[in-house]
Amino acid sequence: MCTKQIAGTKVESMLKLTFCMHRLPHLTRDEFQSYWQNQHPRSAPSNAAELLGIRKYVQIFPISEEENKQVKEIRDSADEFDGVAEIWIDDLETFTTKWRTGEGKKAFEDFLEDEKNFVDWERSVCFFAEEKVVLNNR
Repeated sequence: MCTKQIAGTKVESMLKLTFCMHRLPHLTRDEFQSYWQNQHPRSAPSNAAELLGIRKYVQIFPISEEENKQVKEIRDSADEFDGVAEIWIDDLETFTTKWRTGEGKKAFEDFLEDEKNFVDWERSVCFFAEEKVVLNNR
């Protein structure tokens, strides 16, 4: 984990890798989401999270297209993604050492190979990011 000073306070943070994904054209949204949720996790060893140093993994599924229509029209936005994945790791060093070498690299390659079955990467986006909490009304 990274430790930073923010306004004189030490704050621990993790690096987040975000994937905003579109499905392959021949798949329905339900087929895409079912494959991603049920088949994709089996494409690498059961200890892949440990091998890759993954602290947290979240799959985000949009609710129905009809229900999202209002917010899309208000902002005049493009089509929504079929799913978003968020993966938290400690830092870029974790990515470099665990995702790019040894058993972690093999697990990562297994996931990449399987993604060809359901993700249209030409229309999808992935990026590293840091979260900055602006409002937390808990």
